[in-house]
Amino acid sequence: MRVYVLDGDQYTVGRAAPNHEPDIVLAPDPQGWISRLHCILDLEHGQWWVTDQARNGTLLLRDIPGSEMRPLRGRELLKHGDTLLVLGDMVDDEQLLYWRLTYVDAHATRPAPRRPEASGSGASRPSIRYDPVGSRVYRVEGDKETLVEGLRPKGHQLLRHMVSRSSGLSGAEAVACDHDELITALWRTREEWLPGRSYDRTDLAGVVRAVRRCIEPDPANPRILETVPTIGYRLYLYLAAPPGYWGQVRK
Repeated sequence: MRVYVLDGDQYTVGRAAPNHEPDIVLAPDPQGWISRLHCILDLEHGQWWVTDQARNGTLLLRDIPGSEMRPLRGRELLKHGDTLLVLGDMVDDEQLLYWRLTYVDAHATRPAPRRPEASGSGASRPSIRYDPVGSRVYRVEGDKETLVEGLRPKGHQLLRHMVSRSSGLSGAEAVACDHDELITALWRTREEWLPGRSYDRTDLAGVVRAVRRCIEPDPANPRILETVPTIGYRLYLYLAAPPGYWGQVRK
């Protein structure tokens, strides 16, 4: 297994050819399935994206239970555990050999484990449900939902970004994001800041405090938007099932 550290802004994937060598070379390629420029990985606002350039296509396998391989559709966001599959050889009609490139998010921005509740308390952890269409936030406590009011635009930006980093599956989930990612989400990249203006963890903490005053039952003891020491913040959220969703029936 080979490991590539993505410490730049863009990487090319493909096969080597005279006067051409991509950043990540897939070889050998005895049957010519791999394009010289098969796909491109690029960094934008702290997140990695992949763009398909291959004549024979690239497959994507999401790190989600029940996910199946599917063709990559243009440019798509990569999340921790996602795997790109590139056809490298075809032995016969039933034996296809793929190159597998699995994306590992070094900053651990991914669904996080739920913290166990106190024994015998009988209380479930509060969370939020975010309605991106109406830009409304609801605090969810058991079977009760309460509309959250008073959030300012930066608070909405923070929550919308963290919700966007979730797995997308219905139900309760916790998502962690690091400080630098959230600073970029709120104030864009360093190159876009006004001359003489800078943003750091202190500015981010101010936004977090304001959000907690609105969404937490007890802002002094946050249980919905938690601090992850030395890393960033973790948001407990609830994703409602989309309209027409019937769930999965197991036999």
